[in-house]
Amino acid sequence: MLTHLKIFVCEQIGDVVIITPAGDSFRYQDLHSETNSVRGQMAKPGSKHLIVDLVKMEYFGSEFIGALVSMLRDVKTRGGKACFCRANPQMLQVLQNMSLFKLWPHHVTREEALTAATAG
Repeated sequence: MLTHLKIFVCEQIGDVVIITPAGDSFRYQDLHSETNSVRGQMAKPGSKHLIVDLVKMEYFGSEFIGALVSMLRDVKTRGGKACFCRANPQMLQVLQNMSLFKLWPHHVTREEALTAATAG
């Protein structure tokens, strides 16, 4: 599992990879590198679904949204499920304004997200 990352804290439960962005401040080069690392992890056998846990995020800009969308699309292309969880009201509004809920659902708790990812 990915342990050297600065922006994303990663863990894996079964075939579900959970990434928790560690905060709002980062360098673009780090974001690009870590996004590629997560995408590489998701391409490995045993990594099928992705949950983006937004519990620590207060804000994200277009670069960060682009990185998330690229990871989430990769998962969907490979037949996995992807979703968001634990976003605060401000982040929920951003996700809703960008119509991202139409592509990937949001769950109030991490447990709900895990259940949804592994169902079916």
